[in-house]
Amino acid sequence: MRHAIWLTMCAGLLLAQLGCRHPCGRRPLCGDRNPAPPPKFIAAPPMLGQPQGIQQSGGFPVLPPDAKVEQPGVPSISKTPEAAPPPETKRDVKPRVQLYAPEVDEPRPTPEPPAQKPSVQASLPPIPQFASVRDNVYAGLRPPLDGLDWLHDNRVATVVQIRLPDVDGAADKKQIEKRNTRYVSFEVSPQTLTKEKADEFIKLVRAGAKQGVFVYDQDGSLAGAMWYLYFRHGEYLDDDASQLRARQLGLQLNRDGQHRDMWLAVQKVLSENSK
Repeated sequence: MRHAIWLTMCAGLLLAQLGCRHPCGRRPLCGDRNPAPPPKFIAAPPMLGQPQGIQQSGGFPVLPPDAKVEQPGVPSISKTPEAAPPPETKRDVKPRVQLYAPEVDEPRPTPEPPAQKPSVQASLPPIPQFASVRDNVYAGLRPPLDGLDWLHDNRVATVVQIRLPDVDGAADKKQIEKRNTRYVSFEVSPQTLTKEKADEFIKLVRAGAKQGVFVYDQDGSLAGAMWYLYFRHGEYLDDDASQLRARQLGLQLNRDGQHRDMWLAVQKVLSENSK
């Protein structure tokens, strides 16, 4: 028994002198004097925004003493409605096209047409041999009552009757003045025709032209001769042009009677004033 114990002790001493030959490199049981360093703990990088605890081996993470932990918000039990979102600024609002309501044309009063003077281009009045001499100057034979109405409606202000000295013009004057028109009587005959009578007729026509004048006689014998003198001395036309214009207003050189007598009186006036 003692012999066996002694052999065991000797074998242990021998092993202690030689050391362990195992390839693991750790010889704690073999009596290595430089033990292997303990394993190192590598902590994961901390996440941003939250303080990270110090990870200890085998336990829970521990926070540093100055770390602040944000507590999760407690849900509100208030029934107050949430605040409205801030209003959009002009930069956030998309451009919009604004259309105006269509305009409604209001009815406008129709302007009254301007007063027009009678014209040969318009509808002829009920007056025998009616003609336009110049602006606002008209001629013809003795007008009937509806002819006087037409002259009044067309704003002819003056009516001149050329008559013989022994002819009464009261009836014509009454009808003309009844229509608020000015009546003028011009008396002439082959015996009374002079240069002064011709000048008087010219002035009468020029004055009446300002507001409209109508000149008439019974058959054209007196008026035709006076219009010839008007064109010769009032419009300064020659003989041919004056005859041509006067023929349209009653002058008839190929007729006997008063037409011929008035034409001879006209030639006498011209010859006396040509010297």
